[in-house]
Order: sequence, then structure tokens, then C-alpha cells
Amino acid sequence: MRVAVVGNGRSVHVAARSAAVAAQGVEARLVTLGPVVAPGVDVRTREIPKSIPAAVAAARSFLDDLRSFAPDLLHLHYAGGKLGTMALVSGIRPLVVTVMGGDVLPEQHPGGLSTLERRNTRRILETADLVLVKSDRLRPAIEAMARVHGRIETVRWGIDPGVFHRDEGAAAALRARLGLVTDDRVVVSPRLLAPLYNVDLIVEAMPAVLAAAPSAVLLVTEYGADSAYRERIVARAASLGIASRVRLAGSIPHRDMPALYSLADVVVSIPKSDGLPQSLFEAMACGTPVVLGRLAAYDEVVREGESALLADFTPAAIAQPVIRLLADATLHARIGNAGRDTVAAVASLPFEAKRVVALYRELVASPRPARRHALRDGRALDALSLLLR
Repeated sequence: MRVAVVGNGRSVHVAARSAAVAAQGVEARLVTLGPVVAPGVDVRTREIPKSIPAAVAAARSFLDDLRSFAPDLLHLHYAGGKLGTMALVSGIRPLVVTVMGGDVLPEQHPGGLSTLERRNTRRILETADLVLVKSDRLRPAIEAMARVHGRIETVRWGIDPGVFHRDEGAAAALRARLGLVTDDRVVVSPRLLAPLYNVDLIVEAMPAVLAAAPSAVLLVTEYGADSAYRERIVARAASLGIASRVRLAGSIPHRDMPALYSLADVVVSIPKSDGLPQSLFEAMACGTPVVLGRLAAYDEVVREGESALLADFTPAAIAQPVIRLLADATLHARIGNAGRDTVAAVASLPFEAKRVVALYRELVASPRPARRHALRDGRALDALSLLLR
């Protein structure tokens, strides 16, 4: 079976999922823009265009790379954006779409999704022969945006246990590179450094944490950093008198993330809106206890007090479970072990990739529904929308 994949090539998740599917005996080609690293996958990419002529040339080569592969099926990761529109314009069917969260949750975008983006996402979802979703909690958002007629399957994707597991040696090496001393009790914020992820609230929780655990240090990753928000974080740490205990760690390479989770005593993730993020599965797979914001999105995977601790969105509420985990070794071990067991049970990437390939084969073997003919009528506007965004 030949599967063409369209998605953000800079996303380690798109690359990992493409590679996991290829490992199941599928011939996969990832077609995208910009730099890509996807071992085991035939990658076709080009520079991100900076002018209209360059965009036209990139679109032509993009479509050529998709169609020349003669795929049995096209799999789009993220139900939106220009890459999503290109997948529609290609006309390749059957079409499988993986919803990532931000594509159907307007609150994850400052100012919400534009009318044109909502139209684009609706078209993608209604054209799709199958929609894959990481969390059952995202289903209502999908169904509110588009008529999907029950064509949804929950696939959590998860992590590769061969990559994400506890590694004390790698943790010690990374600790040294980051300038952390042996006695530092490390609290990690692994999400994007942007307002959606409430990193400022974690910083404001640190004075209470430090009062109880003076050796605590907050390590903030800077992937996708919003420069203005970064400045706010630095200024707030200074104003609280804890600048020396709040470290900005830069963009940690994905290959070093298992080491980062392994050196962490606690991982804190409290975004305003979320699905089931890879960072949650990654930390749990490494046996590191996680403190999460009290969002319903996590309920289908974690249990409060068993596999994670939950907190309301205030500094005091965030500090309390962090302090408990730093102070109580028995609780720390119990939460960490339960998290690791949970990931093994519900979020194994090799197992989920096998499920996805079975869905591919079932879809390719099924007769095509007649409703597709009506959906082709919007392809001219799909193409035009590329120039308007």
C-alpha cells in the first residue's frame, strides 16, 4: 500500500507518525514545506515560498510530488492551513485526516479562527473519508464545525516506548549541559512558550514552591517562543526575586526530550485549552509525575491522585501539588509508575500505527460514497483561498 502524507514537516509528531506507519510495511511519502527529518520515509519538500510566483511554483511541485506517487490514500495531519487546502486541491481520495486540536478549537488561536480558515477546516472535515482524533473530547468540536456523519475514530497515536523511557545516564549528561547541580529539584514546563500555555502562572507559583523546597528550579523550554511573552516571563521572575531559580532552556532538541523528562522531578502543564498532548504521554512514559490544569480533556486518560495531580488555574493551586510531589517520595513514585503503566496501556505508537494501517486497508477496500461528487464543486474556491490567506 502506498500512502501519501501531508503535514507540517517541522512537526516531530507528523514525522514520527509517518515513520511508524512506514514501519508497518506501508510505502509512505511525506510531502511538505520547509526542513524535515523523518527517518524511514520518502520526504519531498521545498522552501517555504516568500512571493506569489514562488508560491505558485511550490504549489505545482507539491501537487506533482503527491500525484506522481500514485498513492492508494492520502493522510493529512491537521485539518486546516494551506497544507490542508493543498491536500484538498490534489483531489486524491480516499482522504484520512488527523485532527490535532488547534484546527478545531478556536480558543487556541488569538482572535479565534478566521471565516476563511473555518471554511477551509469545514471543507477538509466534510471531504474526509475518515477523521482520526486523539481525544473523544474533541468529537463535539468537530461535529459542531462540520457534518462528519460518524466517520470518526479515536486514535491517540501515543509514543514509541523504544524512544521515551527513563534514562538516568542521559538525564545526568543533560543536567550537566544545562548547568544544573545534583541537588536541584527540577520542575519542567515542556510546552510552547506562549500565552495559551499559562507559563506565567507556573512562574508565579514558584515562590511558594521555593519556600517549601529551596532547591527547586523551574526549567522552561522555549520551543515556539512568543518573544513578547518570553520577556514577560523574564520580567516577572525578576520582580518576584526568583530569577536565579527560573531557567530558560532554549529549544530542547526532540532527541533530548527523554533525557529532559528523566531529569525532571515534576512536569507541569496547565494550558487554557488542550487535547491529549504528546508531552503528557512523553513525560508519563519516562515515569515523571505530571501536574495538569483541571481540564476535562485529560479525563479519558488520567485519574486525579492516581496517574497525575490536577490543579486549578491559580499560582497557589499549582504550587500545592508540586510541593506534595517534591516532599513525598512515596506519592512521587506511585504517580510516576501509574503514569508509565497508563501510557503502555493506551498510548503505544507501534500499536496505534498498526490500527491505523488496518483502517487504511478497510477504507481502500470500501466502495466510495456518492457524496464525493458534490464536494468537488468547491475545489476552485479551495485553490483561490490559498491566495487569500
